[in-house]
Amino acid sequence: METILLIPVLVLSAAGAFSAFMGWLKSGEAFEAKKFVLGVVTGVLGGIALTIANASGLMSGATETEQWILIGSLALSIIGVDSLRTAISGAVANRVVEEQVKAEVK
Repeated sequence: METILLIPVLVLSAAGAFSAFMGWLKSGEAFEAKKFVLGVVTGVLGGIALTIANASGLMSGATETEQWILIGSLALSIIGVDSLRTAISGAVANRVVEEQVKAEVK
């Protein structure tokens, strides 16, 4: 891996970890280390995957400004993907609870 890709890996991994932290703050739930670490690991892996997928664009940017714009947009996208994952898993969990309640009522 080129050393120029080290900065995007770090920035996007930090964005994933930040997203996990913000998700925990937004949830209002008690801190659960296992759940939080899973969110951080997912964000970091997503950041690494986005860096690898966009390596050619990051390395061929004509100017440093273009490279930072791409890194910034990728960081926002990893935060969005993590938020979407959280929303989907919450919806699935709610659906399971609803089905369990319906089964108990019958």
